[in-house]
Amino acid sequence: MRPTTPLDRERFGAWPDIFVGVPALERARALADDTTRPIEERCDSLGRLAEVSEDPVFKRSCEAYRKAVSARRFRNWSDLVSYAGFAVAPVAGNFGEASGLDAPARLRLEAFCVASHLLDLLVHCRSECVTHDRVYLPGDWIRSTGVAEEDLAAPRAGPRLRAVLDRMLDRMDPIFSDAFAAARSIPEPDLRRAATIEIAERRRLARRLRRADPLARTVKLTALDRAVIRFQTRFLRRGSN
Repeated sequence: MRPTTPLDRERFGAWPDIFVGVPALERARALADDTTRPIEERCDSLGRLAEVSEDPVFKRSCEAYRKAVSARRFRNWSDLVSYAGFAVAPVAGNFGEASGLDAPARLRLEAFCVASHLLDLLVHCRSECVTHDRVYLPGDWIRSTGVAEEDLAAPRAGPRLRAVLDRMLDRMDPIFSDAFAAARSIPEPDLRRAATIEIAERRRLARRLRRADPLARTVKLTALDRAVIRFQTRFLRRGSN
């Protein structure tokens, strides 16, 4: 289950409040991914984690992990987004609050965290399918396109699977763009720069994923990608609100 957090903890290390709930999320994720334990046992343990917690947001995250462990399939795009939203809710909410922006802008940053989680699931879609039998793709899109689930275990993505991946990226692109625009208005200069670089990297990774095959290899940013992003964001530290 990827990632524990949709943000780079090292980059945002100066704002530990963003990651206050991450240790609990890591425990839940490790439990969900423990293939040495039966599915029923993992679901029961996740349920107990939720029961003993007094944090309603973490409870929803545990329920999302339980769904990923037990159902391992998602009916449609809305179902997949709902799962991702609950899974990353603790970090997403803290990120929005730390930004100091108004409610609409915070929601754009929180939506970015959800899209970032989905992007990571696309990058690792083959390993998630092969290792955990999880298909993080909208079920109705799979059926309408004629994709077979075993296509995710193939050495290369065929044109039908490629169409589903690109359709998901089409949904993510405006979310990344809206979040980047919102992040540029963060009042605190260092946080503004960290957030805009983070979002710029995810946007560029999404573009790279359109040109690369996640089944053939793990898609990553190159040194050139990172250099271009640093150049594009070099003036944001002293940018205006």
